[in-house]
Amino acid sequence: MDLIELAKSIISKATKNGADECDVFISMDEEFSVTVKDEEIESLKNAVTKGLGIRVFKDRKIGFAYTTDFSQFALEKIIDEAILLAKNSTPEPENTLSENYAPKSREIKIFDPSIYSINVEQRINIAKEIERKAKSYDRRIKVESTGFGSLIQRRTIANSNGFVGQYEGTIFEIYCATIATENSDSQTGFYNSVGRFIDDLELPENVAIKSSDRAIKLLNPRKIKTGKYPVIFDPTTAPVIISYIATATNGKNSFRKMSFLSDKIGEKVAGENITIIDDGCLDGKIGSKPFDDEGIETKEKFIIENGVLKTFLLDSITAKKFGQIPTGNAHRRYNTIPSPSPLNFYLKPSNKDPEEIIKQVKEGLLVTKLIGFGVDIVSGNISKGASGLWIKNGEIAFAVDKITIADNLSNMLTKISIIGNDLIFYGNIASPTFLVEEMTIAS
Repeated sequence: MDLIELAKSIISKATKNGADECDVFISMDEEFSVTVKDEEIESLKNAVTKGLGIRVFKDRKIGFAYTTDFSQFALEKIIDEAILLAKNSTPEPENTLSENYAPKSREIKIFDPSIYSINVEQRINIAKEIERKAKSYDRRIKVESTGFGSLIQRRTIANSNGFVGQYEGTIFEIYCATIATENSDSQTGFYNSVGRFIDDLELPENVAIKSSDRAIKLLNPRKIKTGKYPVIFDPTTAPVIISYIATATNGKNSFRKMSFLSDKIGEKVAGENITIIDDGCLDGKIGSKPFDDEGIETKEKFIIENGVLKTFLLDSITAKKFGQIPTGNAHRRYNTIPSPSPLNFYLKPSNKDPEEIIKQVKEGLLVTKLIGFGVDIVSGNISKGASGLWIKNGEIAFAVDKITIADNLSNMLTKISIIGNDLIFYGNIASPTFLVEEMTIAS
């Protein structure tokens, strides 16, 4: 099936049937996943999913419909449904297509053809190897599960303004979930490695060891006094904090005054050492793609530069509300309309080794695990369950768990005093280690 021709034919029918403008989004995914426990396959999934969504504009009104059935009858039905919904919806002046589309020749390295040469048995064996390495690493370790996953993403986007684009990408992931037990105490550990190319994944042995180490280091926790202390976030927990900044800089949230950063473009909102970037055209990264889900070119954007808020994440309609051009951050599934979303959103690293950051702390916390949601994006208040390692005189002293850390995101952005050099992407939101000068810790 030629998906480009399919999209074009739907657009042609929609405009003939009364749509002023329209766009079509088609996704086709091939997903594989296997989990292993005690050398046995616990679950195995090998699935193909597809779907098509059409958004139509009529008199500045929007209608949307979708289907997983690509038959002529089903496609004609959703065209009629979308047009009918548009006729009966509320008009908004911003409800039109954009004009800022990506060049057709643009390529970003996000597809690994070797995915076709890795058979099912090899994928299962990788998961089993991770389990064996973890079990043999330390007698205190039990393996909860290990896994291998892969995904082929195919996207086709077209609209009545003449844009047609298509790309495919791959994603690989391996992981290890462990439990460390000593005396009457048990602690969990988890580590994963994700990449667009299988050669970018960490070795199975390293994933097993890091998961095991994270569990072992939390054994035999001690109590601490409630108070205000310096707090370090490592590259596995720091992205949680950075993800809240991504939510706060989502243009839709900001326009609705549902963010503590609303109305602060051009203002200093963080320390001068803070630069946060969103970049959708990094080769090999999970959030990269040649154009967003409206066909807008992806690019590098400084969200916060040297402490100053520069822009929000914008899709085409949200951009019009701000009187701006879209930033290439539209995200959608076949069954949803576009909305702003981060691509590769990260805190710019500095030149400090993580070990040097720990040495700067007389007494404080290294967070290795965060629990629960615990954040209000409107006020910026944050309160989360945590576990980690207690630091005394610049050295790791003992484990702590069942604690709560609290602050305000606005305050935190001004109190990040040291940033590490260890930027690692475990997904599309990433951060190096960083030190917050003071947070409230309750034990």
